Amino acid sequence: MSTEPSTQPSTQAGAAGTVPVGRPSARRFRMLLYGSIAVFTLLAAGLALLNLTQGPRLTTAQMNVQTSVERAGQRLLLQANEVIAPITDAQVSVSPAAMVKTTTNQTSIQVEFGSVLAYNTTYTVTATGVRSASQDATSTFTYSFTTPDAVVSYLVPGTKPGAAATDDRIVRSSLTGDASETVFSAPDIRLFTTIGSKLVVATPDTDGYDLLDIVSPDGSAAPIPVQLAGPGTVTGLASSVKSNLFGYTYRAAPSPFYPTSADQLYIYDTTLGQVYSIPVTGPDHELLDVKSWAFLPGTTSLVVQRPDGALFLVDALGLLDGSSAAVQVGTADALLGFLPHTKSLVTASGGSAATIDFAQPGTPVTAPFALAGAADGASALLPEPLDSTGAVVAPGPGDTSLQKVDGTDSQTLFTAPAGTTIIRYCLSANGRYAVAETAATTETSPSTAADATAATAATSATTTTTTTTTTTTTTTTTTTTTTTTTTTTTTTTTTTTTYIPLDDPAAPRTVTGSQPDWCSAG
Repeated sequence: MSTEPSTQPSTQAGAAGTVPVGRPSARRFRMLLYGSIAVFTLLAAGLALLNLTQGPRLTTAQMNVQTSVERAGQRLLLQANEVIAPITDAQVSVSPAAMVKTTTNQTSIQVEFGSVLAYNTTYTVTATGVRSASQDATSTFTYSFTTPDAVVSYLVPGTKPGAAATDDRIVRSSLTGDASETVFSAPDIRLFTTIGSKLVVATPDTDGYDLLDIVSPDGSAAPIPVQLAGPGTVTGLASSVKSNLFGYTYRAAPSPFYPTSADQLYIYDTTLGQVYSIPVTGPDHELLDVKSWAFLPGTTSLVVQRPDGALFLVDALGLLDGSSAAVQVGTADALLGFLPHTKSLVTASGGSAATIDFAQPGTPVTAPFALAGAADGASALLPEPLDSTGAVVAPGPGDTSLQKVDGTDSQTLFTAPAGTTIIRYCLSANGRYAVAETAATTETSPSTAADATAATAATSATTTTTTTTTTTTTTTTTTTTTTTTTTTTTTTTTTTTTYIPLDDPAAPRTVTGSQPDWCSAG
């Protein structure tokens, strides 16, 4: 018998006869193969057809939403999955409405916003008719983002004196919501400003002279004392967030040995830790007496005005390392402020205005500037320039209202409550808000004190006796009580701060407090 394996297919008996077993049917294999090929072919054709009929897809979007509420010109980048045809401005819309300029670069659409965006607002950007560079199918790109909330800080006075006295408090609050928190408190806070997450606070010592400290409200660092130039008073305080600098004006305490000096300016660099302040000196390297001053936006430089009106451009870091000195750049009666989002300073002299443009290196360019005019009524408060058209925010009439004045019209932005006056106002750094600080002075009801004075004459009885008559003389003393009314007046000043959106003055936000940081932090 052969031991070789059989090459014949095995069979199995069944009712229908014998059926081969042990390998698949060739016909079945071919059917499975052809079916799979057909399925893959249909899938490939479907995908190809889908690619031909489907437009480009939005893959990612990039934008710095924080800076979108700080300055104009911020960009949103919409990234597509393929090269796209150019997009026009008409194809892009924004809700709520905002002016945009659109450019296309290969696989991306760049949307540039022409103005500062509103706080705590959800914007939706829609680009329609986005077409591939290689075929005609179009699609719509939609992207939404929410801008950050506005956060403001202000000083809430405590109650004093007395057993129930409470501390002064620096409060940080949402401008569009209800959230607020106390970030620093002390028995007496004279001045403060913010610089990023830190505070710079002036408080008095036991002798009544000022101390200046850099404080981290979250407790992440110990307070840093700022060394002042001896006993004296901090008369002004302002900061530049972008450059991490703050400046303060200081007046030395009176002395019998030398005349009292005018305000002098010092700059402090917070990136250097605990260091000495930088004294601001003139071209002769002597301390400058200061009437007014302001940081040049986005730089480490500042413009300083002497009491005689002379203006100087000073680089704080140049003073620190000795690489530069103050340079005179003109004269002016008053500094009105920088045009928002520019380095153009508006000044006033002899009833007319001018701009000094510090944007270009070298000598600043001075040019006449036509202000739209101030509101009617006398006021010690100066107008604040709004834009290059000459529009201003100005007080008027008197110190009880604010108006927006342009070349053709005026609009009342704010009217102080009855019995109050505007003691200070400013524009926010982004130019979207006017900030008005108002104060009301109240007096208590007169109190009556009885001052009883008893004037009693000595009673004397004189008796004279003679042989014929006896005369008795009696002297009566009258006691008089005089009531004197003394008026005791207790003066209480209540200060409030109102934030007025320039695009919607009917929706202001008022808080009880003073020294809004938007008027000192740029």
